[in-house]
Amino acid sequence: MRIYRFVQPLSCSGLDMPDYSPLSLSPSSPKAFLRKGGYSMTGDSNQFTETVDGGITTLGIHPHRRSSSKSTSDDHLSRLPSVSDIEISLDFHLEEADTEVPPSPGPDPHRVDLPAFEPKPDPLGVTLIGDLTAGDMGKIRALAHIELTALFDAYNVVYSRPKRRKKVKENGIFGVPLETLVEQDQKRSPSNSKVPIVFQAMITFLEKEGLSTEGILRVSGADSRAKQLRHDLEEKFYQGLFSWGDCGPHDVAMVMKQFLRELPIPLLLYEYLDAFPQISCIPKTLEQLKALNLLILLLPEENRETLKVLLRFLRAIISHSNQNKMGLNNVAMIMAPNLFLGPAPSPALNLEAELKKAAGTSAIVKMLVHYQDVLWTIPSAFVAQVRHQYTTEAQRRSKEKLLSRLPWKKDKDRSEIYKKPLPSPDQPEPQDGVIRVQAPHLTKSSALIQLDQFTTAADVVAKFRYEEEETTESQGHEKENRPGDGLSNDSNTQKEESNGHMFRNPKKAHYASDADHLFEVGGNIAERCLDPRTKMLDLYHVNPLAEWIIRTRPGR
Repeated sequence: MRIYRFVQPLSCSGLDMPDYSPLSLSPSSPKAFLRKGGYSMTGDSNQFTETVDGGITTLGIHPHRRSSSKSTSDDHLSRLPSVSDIEISLDFHLEEADTEVPPSPGPDPHRVDLPAFEPKPDPLGVTLIGDLTAGDMGKIRALAHIELTALFDAYNVVYSRPKRRKKVKENGIFGVPLETLVEQDQKRSPSNSKVPIVFQAMITFLEKEGLSTEGILRVSGADSRAKQLRHDLEEKFYQGLFSWGDCGPHDVAMVMKQFLRELPIPLLLYEYLDAFPQISCIPKTLEQLKALNLLILLLPEENRETLKVLLRFLRAIISHSNQNKMGLNNVAMIMAPNLFLGPAPSPALNLEAELKKAAGTSAIVKMLVHYQDVLWTIPSAFVAQVRHQYTTEAQRRSKEKLLSRLPWKKDKDRSEIYKKPLPSPDQPEPQDGVIRVQAPHLTKSSALIQLDQFTTAADVVAKFRYEEEETTESQGHEKENRPGDGLSNDSNTQKEESNGHMFRNPKKAHYASDADHLFEVGGNIAERCLDPRTKMLDLYHVNPLAEWIIRTRPGR
């Protein structure tokens, strides 16, 4: 067991990960640190739990408490918000679903014998990866790092972190880092996509032409055709001269696997390449899913989004297994070497160790493909912790702002200001659960909505969909107008209705579609795309300072 000490202050407001330096245990170390249990970074002895069977079960971070009432200039931690042991917990946000699989009339080689899991019901809605901003995802990754460390310690999971430096190309397609490919794509055609265009193009072709092809991924294409395909992609793809017309599915699948194997930084990163297969050492399936979820949260956005595109394609192949003869077991066995191609095996490893490693990587690919929907979610406890950080940071700024404006005297005790509740000028007046929802791109650009205990985010968006009565109220809609007609150039024309609804350009109506979602903006979160099942009154009580905006987000 290793004990770590901080060598630089921990910023809880942004939860920046500090550097660690290992300390060796000495014979004089306290006996509490020689046992496994729950620990807290406060250093308090009462945080230790002797009844825990094994591993670190809870991990908390708190500011250092000084015995002296006077703070010194180097007391960096005394001004930082705390992270609660309760808010950072190992309670997972998934549970086994009560679904019964109908008995098969005969042996099915493509049958999947894996339990079903689904997110636990949450009135605040399920948060998917992609629902939060990049800044908030940075906070989530820091929390995931803490959770993963505690989980692996609880099950005595140890993994290596090989550091390999391949010669990195700056141009071309094969052997170029994903981040470089995405940057070059955005320079050519600005977009929000984090998946290389060439990889997405290969997947799109295989989805159209290869899903029903027998032995897709398993049957190799001709080496000569694959080599020519690579050359044509390198020379013609970004010039717009490349055509997929003469390509065969087996050749494209072969080149796609080569693209993944030749990445200078693996899709799953060298840092975690050995951590994924080690998950199979965890006995419980639910805990294995938790570890996978945390590892996916730790991946860079380009790697995570590219992996998501790949897993969706693999699931599509499995859905056509009756035609292509490629079930989940076959797909996992073939794709595992392309994802877990690490350093060359040591000569000391025997055949049994190699087979065990291959089985472990194949099992992890099976789980990635089968559980991809629930793995791309963010634990609700993490979202609650992000809200806590925003709240404490806002309180700190409010106190500092007030202190800077008051003419303090040298002999006056400033600590009194911290003992009194501070007024919050931004706190809105209570309106009995009434929110104003804005939709800048729609004809009905704003509306006041009364919330009750049953109102969901989907109900709010539905208020902005096409309804016959809205046509009458807007006094300008024509019967031939239908949803999706778009906005006219006169975007400043607005009409305020007596019921609090505001309409823009009623003669060119544009209503909410299935791609439109409600966003929670500001307050104790930067921005979050809401699950349609979110209970709005519960969320309103959690974040009363938020703004509510309808925006278009395809694919949620």
